[in-house]
Amino acid sequence: MHPVMQLFYIPDLDDDIVQLSPDESRHCVRSLRMSAGDTLYITDGKGTLATSSILSPDPKGCSVQISNRDLQPHRADYHLHLAIAPTKNADRIEWLVEKAVEIGIDEITPLITHNSERTHINRSRLEKIAVSAMKQSLQRHLPIIHDETPIESFLRDTSATAKIICHGHYEHPLLMSQACRPSDDTVVLIGPEGDFTDHEIELADHAGYRPVSLGHNRLRTETAALTAVCAVALINQQQQ
Repeated sequence: MHPVMQLFYIPDLDDDIVQLSPDESRHCVRSLRMSAGDTLYITDGKGTLATSSILSPDPKGCSVQISNRDLQPHRADYHLHLAIAPTKNADRIEWLVEKAVEIGIDEITPLITHNSERTHINRSRLEKIAVSAMKQSLQRHLPIIHDETPIESFLRDTSATAKIICHGHYEHPLLMSQACRPSDDTVVLIGPEGDFTDHEIELADHAGYRPVSLGHNRLRTETAALTAVCAVALINQQQQ
């Protein structure tokens, strides 16, 4: 398969002839000036990369014929789930989602804590941002963005090989490299600007979460989250 320079997204690639969404069609035909017979690469966000050719370059509904499908079952050799208390400013959490998807992540859960500045997110908007970031970074796996979840429920229902919590109350924190190994199924908790409460930290401790330091500087919520995502990605690149 030739190197992919531009990636489009269609959630269902079961049929051999499929149609781009109006937004994707407009971008393909009007912005990129693609025409009948041109090659198009499409992903379903579930690991499939399809090679196709344009049948009808309609800017309202561009139809394409799929000629080849290549399936990559998993995004990477590791799994990363980020649970983060949403920031008061929606722009900051949107920025985080974009950058985390570009770097590589599998799941994102907005975490509702005692000190949360925001208890509701615009999930559909975050999903659109995730789709755009997936395409921009030429990936074929779209992360799952979950509904807002109280921290108590999350700690009770989520399992992973490496459970990590980042907060400012620790006395003897670990480094990320000590708490997370290559190929681990990893979940990282990031609290709000007011941090986790002592009770929430105690609940996390009982659930098997280990405190990890992200450095000496005090970081904003979204900065801490992105630092953690980068650290996990770099740890896993060491085995390549």
